[in-house]
Amino acid sequence: MPADGTITSPLIAQYLELKAQYPEALLLSRVGDFYEAYGDDAEDLAASVRIVLTSKEAGKGKRVAMAGVPHHNLDHYLARLIRQQRVVAIAEQMEPPAPNRLVRREIIRVITPGTVLEDHLLASERNNYLAAVATAAGHTAVASADVSTGAATVAVADGDDDLAAELDRATPAEIIVESDEDAARVRAFVGDGCRIAVDPSGSASDSIADGIEQKEAPTETLASFARDERPAARAALELLRSYLDHVRLDGAAVVARARARLARSSMLIDPATRRHLDLLSGAGENSRASLLNVLARTKTPMGSRMLAQWLCAPLLDVARIAWRHERVEALVDAPSWRESLQECLARIGDVERIVQKVRSRRAGPRDLGALRASLHAIRALHDVLVQAKDAQLQAMHAALAGAGDEIARLLDEALVDDLPALIADGGALRPEYRPELHDLVELRTRSRDHLLALEERTRARTAIKSLKIKYTQAFGYYYEVTRANAAAVPADFVRRQTLVNAERFTDADLRTLEAEILSARSRQIALEKELFEELLAAVDVARETLLATAETVAQIDVLASLAQVAGERRYVRPQMLAGSELDVESARHPIVEAYGGVDFVPNDARLDAQRRFLLITGPNMGGKSTYLRQTALLAIMAQMGSFVPAASARMGIIERLFTRIGAGDDIAAGRSTFYVEMAEMALVLRGCTPASLLLIDEVGRGTGTTDGLAIAQAVSEYLLSLDRAMPMVLFATHFHELVRLSGRFPAVENMHVAVAEEPGGPVFSHRLLHGSSSRSYGIAVAKMAGLPPEVVQRAREIADDIERRPGPAPAPLRRRGDPGQPDAQLALDVDPVE
Repeated sequence: MPADGTITSPLIAQYLELKAQYPEALLLSRVGDFYEAYGDDAEDLAASVRIVLTSKEAGKGKRVAMAGVPHHNLDHYLARLIRQQRVVAIAEQMEPPAPNRLVRREIIRVITPGTVLEDHLLASERNNYLAAVATAAGHTAVASADVSTGAATVAVADGDDDLAAELDRATPAEIIVESDEDAARVRAFVGDGCRIAVDPSGSASDSIADGIEQKEAPTETLASFARDERPAARAALELLRSYLDHVRLDGAAVVARARARLARSSMLIDPATRRHLDLLSGAGENSRASLLNVLARTKTPMGSRMLAQWLCAPLLDVARIAWRHERVEALVDAPSWRESLQECLARIGDVERIVQKVRSRRAGPRDLGALRASLHAIRALHDVLVQAKDAQLQAMHAALAGAGDEIARLLDEALVDDLPALIADGGALRPEYRPELHDLVELRTRSRDHLLALEERTRARTAIKSLKIKYTQAFGYYYEVTRANAAAVPADFVRRQTLVNAERFTDADLRTLEAEILSARSRQIALEKELFEELLAAVDVARETLLATAETVAQIDVLASLAQVAGERRYVRPQMLAGSELDVESARHPIVEAYGGVDFVPNDARLDAQRRFLLITGPNMGGKSTYLRQTALLAIMAQMGSFVPAASARMGIIERLFTRIGAGDDIAAGRSTFYVEMAEMALVLRGCTPASLLLIDEVGRGTGTTDGLAIAQAVSEYLLSLDRAMPMVLFATHFHELVRLSGRFPAVENMHVAVAEEPGGPVFSHRLLHGSSSRSYGIAVAKMAGLPPEVVQRAREIADDIERRPGPAPAPLRRRGDPGQPDAQLALDVDPVE
């Protein structure tokens, strides 16, 4: 702004008034063919998207900084701003420009990372969540909504560990909190790619503080929680509603559809475990090497999003899991019929997001055209489902009966086949859809016929046979008669122009027809806009039906996808058990099998009430980590409803899944590799339950051998001392001294990865056998990796020298709480059992 604050320009003053409504946003105001920003926002815009910063007159000779982008390139710049986690307010011209008058402008849209509706800013296969985190009555709740699909949930987290897991499950693009303190708390649980903001409206915090019960919170949803949890759930939903209203979306409608997400209804998977297992994206060179991509044979955007949701929240209820398995089995057993279903599914568009764009009145003609095509494809899907032999698939057939038929018929009647991108382009509606529209279109298309008819009538009326109707840009339409016939023109003719050999006239009939012809296009577009709004309203009335239909379609899509993968990759249906056990024969790692490019060596996995702790030793590169991961992935697949890669599988319900796998530092937070390792181990020990599965790989390797062994032994003893409260544990280690645990703790079974000694070096079989290993073959692996021969040879000499040295006295193996034997121990200098 001008240095002295003087603003006399009405345009700049108007901009400042609009900016005051959303001070946190970068305001772009439509001025002709550009969206412009002024003052600080102009400097911000120019720096953010790298465009030229100029200036504009602000009154009394003062100038203000200005930057702008062409209206047809707005989407491109919006995408760049949203990727930078910016909030952008869009002000549009609400009336046609007129000379010497300031155009009225209003903010019609506020775009934030978590409230995006535009297709080009969204990934069709993933949800884009906005999360509201609120605390009340000693509990913290998270209300998450994808405003582009209308899906919303609310969950109550018991402590920071559960809060971190819930936020990681949703991976929100934006989080709204009530205070700066809450923002600092939440920041520790999400990555830098998530925007965190304090509620800018403040209305949610005020109403919560005043103890006002919000009517928008769905009673049935709140009733799912314990009484002392409900205030937090209500506060989170109100915070979500308030923020959506603030950014000019229908917060009440989103909150009304919110469903309770109970922690006890799905497997808890902490953030580190989700990363270690490559559930949604691969952590290695191939980012596509993930479990989600292995299972993804979905044909619709809704199905793709639902598959990711199922994968992130495996079920705990045996009956619900069995329901999914039975449907997958029915689809596996009917491959040709399944293919017919998938052909129909492939023609269905993103009904959820179209309906939400309709709700916010941001849908265009092609959106409704895609909805029309999707509803016809859903009708075809319904006709194929009638052949289902499974009772529950027949129920889905019934759910699709007549769904959206009325809307499809309306859209067929109203929309042309080849639709324009914008309603302002005209020609989106069939002329016969409304008589008045038909008249306007006919007037435009048959204007020459109307002019010729008027010409004939006027000739007959005036008896001037040489009279003609002509048109020029300067004068419009006019009658032209020769100079010789000028005296014969009627009295109602008005002279327009005199030429050397002719005279030009007009009359009331020609002026009326001219006005009709010249205004027909604008009137057609205005009428089409009005009729299109009626179409949007009609679709919006059917919103809940269409969303329910989309959910049914998505469910069919996911089940068919899981069946397709099961058939292609020889997966089997797991038998689900209520207890805490695993009995899997010839299990395979689904990601390595799909992306590894090698024949995978299967292994068994057996854990039960007596055999709770598998201590796995063996060489580097032998497959210990792969074995741990595949066991966890099979549990997730089974409980999400998928078949599993194995010869057979009997699997108990795992409530919580924890891993301590891999190594990595956190330089930004000042945390070393070993610190990160210990923090993850602390989370594992803090959160495990008897129905948990723990995957512990090389704990203690990030520090010195003595400390590392001490920590590994202490962790093992702690878990083994839990007795009946002990979780199932897979513990891979290079500390071979730990194999003595099996002599003291019956729950421990030693396993090792077999290695064949060959003249050319060890050959790793990747086969897991009973017993333990005493070697890690680290130097052999170093040689395989290409370490220089002289380095490898020197390493062997140093290793031989170290092995000949006398070692320190071993630490005792202690069983915590062993009655009458507080110092019970095993000698650690006994040769390991092979």
